[in-house]
Amino acid sequence: MVFANAIYLWGLLGLLIPIAIHLWSRKKVKTIKVGSTKLLEASEPKQTSSIKLNELWLLLLRLLTILLLVFIMAEPSITSMEENTAISYLVESSLVNDERMRSILDTISKESVRILESGFPKWNDYDFSKLSNTPSYWQLAREMQFIPSDSIVIFSRGFRKGLKGKRPKIKTNTHWIVVESNEINQNLTEAKEKDAYAEVLTMSSNTNSLSFKKDSISFDSDLIEFNTQKDSIRLLTSDSKDWIALKKDIPIKIGILENDSLSNQVQFIQAAYRGISRFLDRPLKIEVLNDIKDIEDFNTLITFDHTLTLETQANVISYQPDTFASQLITEGPTQNLFHLTELLNSENIVKEHLPEKLLKLLNQRAGLERTIRMSDVRTVAENELQPLKSEVKLIKNTAGLVQMTSWLWLALILVIILERIVSKLRKQ
Repeated sequence: MVFANAIYLWGLLGLLIPIAIHLWSRKKVKTIKVGSTKLLEASEPKQTSSIKLNELWLLLLRLLTILLLVFIMAEPSITSMEENTAISYLVESSLVNDERMRSILDTISKESVRILESGFPKWNDYDFSKLSNTPSYWQLAREMQFIPSDSIVIFSRGFRKGLKGKRPKIKTNTHWIVVESNEINQNLTEAKEKDAYAEVLTMSSNTNSLSFKKDSISFDSDLIEFNTQKDSIRLLTSDSKDWIALKKDIPIKIGILENDSLSNQVQFIQAAYRGISRFLDRPLKIEVLNDIKDIEDFNTLITFDHTLTLETQANVISYQPDTFASQLITEGPTQNLFHLTELLNSENIVKEHLPEKLLKLLNQRAGLERTIRMSDVRTVAENELQPLKSEVKLIKNTAGLVQMTSWLWLALILVIILERIVSKLRKQ
């Protein structure tokens, strides 16, 4: 037997409570003084033994109630041996409602069909109402080796975003079948307010490509729709009808702490940020600071004094000479701290791509990565999904787990009912 929450078994100590109450109640003896015993009748031995028997049954039922409650919280499972099948089928959850997939599944016994996700739940036990993300194909390929089957056929969307990490080596015979879709996803990913028009960034994705397009659409156009607060829009030609926040171009603020001996460094940094401003088509404000007061409003702060500690949520670039560093800007010990490993000159700002590195630290596309990933429907060929063949022998454990919680709940209800009946019948 296996327990999912074995720590709850400490609750078995609660069995001592009804035992202690039972033993304590037996010690209670009440003495009643009477003047004469002539009018008293002797009790029948059968009645006394019946009371003791009822008390004993009541104790056992209450002990059983506590025992069942503890086991329900511990979620026990028993192992059951699964037979090794000749062939098993794995189906990606996004294919459940696909008509082509349904026609194939109609010819296959559902007992040999599982869902392509962690744990590989069986088709008949799966909750199809829940939404699942694109699975990690190669991670699941490693887990497939433990399915009790000689061969496995996998029906998948074959999304490129599902390939992560190194191609695995597995022992199991697998055959991947990519069920492609002809859908084209066109979604609005970003919208910016520019005077009397909106600058929108749309993403288009199909099985072969992923592309972006930037357009300028007038606020009077029939292509866009505003929400009630006029702070979000949606593109009527987009597949997604979600509202996208209409952002305003707030100037990016860069603070450079002044250092008289390194004044030429400020000029290099200013030139790099001016190039970034033109590239983003967004205003960028650079301030040379004399002290560290009022630094919370800046997006990035740059200092050439590595002993200076800046308490701010902004990204901080601190000059920290490092002759062994392989990059011009490296990550520091904290999340928003970065080190400038050498002084800037006309050669290394070009060779080390200083403007690109500074642009990345501004993180102007924060939040878009998840949106793009959700709408990316590019696929790969079946041979790209196929894992490498391993010759290492694998011992499969064909034991499965059967949950007992539902049966324990039924037993608990019956025991409680029986305990109430015995309690009523008990003669005081």
